[in-house]
Amino acid sequence: MTSSMASPPLLGFVGASNSGKTTLVAAVVAELCRRGLALGVLKHHGHPEPLPLPAAEQGKDTTRHLMAGARRAALVHAGGVRLLTSDGGNLTPAELTQLYMADLDLVLVEGFKSAALDKIEVVAPGKEPLLPAGGRLLALARRGGTGVEAGLPVLDAGQPAAVAGFVLEHLGLAGAAPQAGAAPRVSLRVDGQELDLNPFVARLLEQTLRGLVAPPLPSLDEIAGL
Repeated sequence: MTSSMASPPLLGFVGASNSGKTTLVAAVVAELCRRGLALGVLKHHGHPEPLPLPAAEQGKDTTRHLMAGARRAALVHAGGVRLLTSDGGNLTPAELTQLYMADLDLVLVEGFKSAALDKIEVVAPGKEPLLPAGGRLLALARRGGTGVEAGLPVLDAGQPAAVAGFVLEHLGLAGAAPQAGAAPRVSLRVDGQELDLNPFVARLLEQTLRGLVAPPLPSLDEIAGL
């Protein structure tokens, strides 16, 4: 079944092993969550062998269901939901997002260096970038990095708030981070067909419309006369 819900924007972080990708992505996620966005993360397991299950998972009911042929098996408990799936290996980040994360504001992708999405390459100190400049490579991130390299801006990987700001600026979300809480019910019709909106877009439209129809603010002279 294909969901009709609009997918959130995606942005990738790529780089060689031990370049600091996961450290930077985790820090950027924390920063964006602090600003009120609902975040998802997709991480690519880049090795050809099947993803190993931790010893604690082996023989458990959910794993047995998956091994028996189930395409997806979910374990639901007080701490959250863990989803095991056997059908995601050939899906693109956009397809995975549509399936599992369509209700979020933004999805960051770690790995998937060949995927067709905008990305930032994280480069370890003293190392050279893996990917050529141009295409959908937006910037490089190095610890202590500044300036321009190979025609690309260099972000400081030690400053996740600045990297988060770059992400929001590129996606056109700067200065418009949503407030925590449920999204308002906002609908959009195009040629008579209602389109589903993800929570961030719904909140942004709601705030914009409220600003357009709200009464004008009093002038300074009016305030002084109160």
